[in-house]
Amino acid sequence: MKVMFDTNIYISYIRDRSHAEELQCRGTVKYISAITLMELWAGARIKKAERLVQRLQKPYAAARRIVTLDADHYIAMGHFFAGLSRPYDTLVKMAGFVNDVQIAFGAISIGAMLYTEDKDHFNVIKNGLKPLKVEYV
Repeated sequence: MKVMFDTNIYISYIRDRSHAEELQCRGTVKYISAITLMELWAGARIKKAERLVQRLQKPYAAARRIVTLDADHYIAMGHFFAGLSRPYDTLVKMAGFVNDVQIAFGAISIGAMLYTEDKDHFNVIKNGLKPLKVEYV
């Protein structure tokens, strides 16, 4: 089974080893979104954090399991955002939500289950993207 993890899963694991079971689950093929890597690198403001992100990134890069999107995905995301109702107008302007939508599209593109702690964003996303498989942890 293919799996991806939202950025918050990695952050929780780094902070207090939360979600170790999901991250180390045998029998899964793990992928990481390029957006997740961007968010992790953006938060790596000290050398220790940089080394940690580099160590995390290395096996994904070596296995060619970093998920990127193409132009068709971005066009589809534009349609997704346009289809959201007015109450979500402010949410669409938040970088974190836009990043989560990109992570969701990446998971869908490879048929992966996405693990996240963020029910608020992903309930909205899942409502508009029925093929998305999400597991809240």
